[in-house]
Amino acid sequence: MKNKLFSEFISHTHNDWKIQVSIDLKGKNFDENLTWIIDENIRTNSYFDADELRQLPLEYIQQSQNQRVIHSWNNREIIRYKSEKETNALIISLLEAGADSFLIDFSGVFELEIEISKLLRNIKISHTPFFFKVENAPLNLVNTLQIIAPYYWKGGIDNDILGRYFSTGIYDKSQWETMGKILGIVQNMPSFKTLIINGNIFHNSGANVGQELAYTIASALEVVEKITQQNITLPVIIQKLEFSISVGTNYFVEIAKIRALKFLWKKILMEGYGLSEQQIPPISIHCITSSLYNSSMSPHTNMLRATTESMSAIIGGCDALSVRAFDETYQESNEFSRRIARNISIILKKESYFDKVNDPSAGSYFIENLTFEIAENALALLQEVENKGGIVEAFEQNFIQNEIKRNFEEKQNELLNNQEIMIGVNKYKDISEATLIRNGNTKYKSSDLGFDLLTDLRLSSTFEK
Repeated sequence: MKNKLFSEFISHTHNDWKIQVSIDLKGKNFDENLTWIIDENIRTNSYFDADELRQLPLEYIQQSQNQRVIHSWNNREIIRYKSEKETNALIISLLEAGADSFLIDFSGVFELEIEISKLLRNIKISHTPFFFKVENAPLNLVNTLQIIAPYYWKGGIDNDILGRYFSTGIYDKSQWETMGKILGIVQNMPSFKTLIINGNIFHNSGANVGQELAYTIASALEVVEKITQQNITLPVIIQKLEFSISVGTNYFVEIAKIRALKFLWKKILMEGYGLSEQQIPPISIHCITSSLYNSSMSPHTNMLRATTESMSAIIGGCDALSVRAFDETYQESNEFSRRIARNISIILKKESYFDKVNDPSAGSYFIENLTFEIAENALALLQEVENKGGIVEAFEQNFIQNEIKRNFEEKQNELLNNQEIMIGVNKYKDISEATLIRNGNTKYKSSDLGFDLLTDLRLSSTFEK
């Protein structure tokens, strides 16, 4: 029955389809109407078949997707530290509310004054992954953890040396030696990451997908080089890496972006560093929903954006997911907005069963081709950055900032000219919500260092003035 059924269908080639579509378009330009322009360097067709799939390094792409650290993903709650007692109480309540991983943000806090034992009272970091975003005393934190928690830990230290330089102009090169010491202490703890590569700063400054991947991987290569200089071997270094990236609203593109990151990273380690497949540990990816696409206008639409962004992150294969609260663009998020954000991830797991399939987009003609196109574009940009001496040198030449700025301005102009739509911003605006206080930057930060600094921007900011 099966063979008889399919034998009744006539096989058509891509060219047959294009001829018929050209007839149906009645003289309209094919490329203008049926080519999807993702950005200036990535254009994709509206039709793919098995022939296109056979032209890809498909097995290589798909093998790179099946290295997930965990079969599911962690619901990672981001908490800004306030006090030991208050933060500890919040963590315990969130554990009961569905969070199963945490990022404690110590930004702006003198970490030596924090009593870690009180902060982690009745909490075991061998069971629940805890990441600590630090600025000034990471080694002291690790030494303290050794005393109060003398067992293997889950989580990591987020000491973003490069990201801090790119956003503030502060580059403390002695921190590389510090991170080398920390890595030496925790190298036998496979679930504790100490080298977090933050691509969020590029995304939320306005980078397109190719730029975001290229600059993120370039940052990872810089980290690898600096830590290698601390007499740490490459296999140990890459085992301690975690990529943290933002996920935007372009549903299929964001799925392919995450898959392209996995493919590219494995390709670079094998072809660039000569590692065998057996020497490459599973890549760890933390995804955060975008702030670039959030708006203070009709802010409840941010919940819808966060939902599709979360779906892209999960289908793309993230290991941890943080969902931004819908109201954080205009106020400190409240308990309700944080619960809604957290429940997006929970519903996708507990009710939609997104955790039951690994790499669900595998084999899709469209997604596989898009994955490869994005990877090729990012690799070309990465080579351009490396030719300038690496990510730091390219940044100090203002190359990174100028490229991102140009893309951000193009995106804003598309919104202003209604070429792209943001619901509640340039289409279907809710005038009754126009009195909300707007938070956020509207332009890049200048500095007296001879180059610009990156800052979190939002596409809707020009409409919120």
